[in-house]
Amino acid sequence: MRSKVEPEGRKRTFTEEARRRQIVECAITTIAKEGLAQASLARIAGEVGIAKSVISYHFAGKDELISEVINALLRESNQFIKGWVERADTAQDRLRAYIEASFAFMAEHRENFAAMVDIWGSFGTVEAKRAFNATAYDPCRRHLEGILKAGQDSGEFRAFTPRTMAATIQGAIDGVMLQWVFDAQAIDLPECAAELTAMFDLATRS
Repeated sequence: MRSKVEPEGRKRTFTEEARRRQIVECAITTIAKEGLAQASLARIAGEVGIAKSVISYHFAGKDELISEVINALLRESNQFIKGWVERADTAQDRLRAYIEASFAFMAEHRENFAAMVDIWGSFGTVEAKRAFNATAYDPCRRHLEGILKAGQDSGEFRAFTPRTMAATIQGAIDGVMLQWVFDAQAIDLPECAAELTAMFDLATRS
C-alpha cells in the first residue's frame, strides 16, 4: 500500500524522507514503551510533537507505518552486522563477527528489539506470521549460509548442511535476545556472545 502523498512515480523530497524517519523512530519508541496495541497514530503523533494528520499525510494508515517500522528495524540491524562481517578476513573471523555484531547491536538498541518482539506477537493469522518470519529470517540465513559455504570451500569448516547450521546459529542468537527483552537483568549479553562464539567455532571448524 502506498501512502497518500506518494503517487506512482513520485519521488519523496528530502524533507519528506526526514519526517518519515522521525515518525518511524517515534513509533519504535512508543511500541517499545507502550506496546503495539497502545501505539495509536494519535499517541505516536504526540511523541513526535505533530498533528495526527501529518502521519496520515506520510502513511496510509497504521498498517503501512508498522510495515515501515519492521523494514527499518531489520534494515538497520542487517547493515550493522554486515559492516562488521565485511571487515573480517577468514570465514572463521566472519562467523565470529556475525555473532559478536548481533549482540553488540542488541546492547545499543534495546528499544528496537522490544518493539520487534511486541510486533512479532501481534500477528493474528498464520499467513501474517509466515510473511513476517520470512522477512526477518531469510536474509539472516542467507548471510550466514554464505559465510558457512565459503568456510567449507576454504577448508576452514567441516562438512555440514549450511542452511541447517545457519538456522541453528540464528536461533541461538534470537533465543538469547528473547530472554533479554523480557528480563534484561537475567542475561549478560557480552558473556552470551562469548559463549556462542566459542560454541559455534568448535561446532563448525574442520
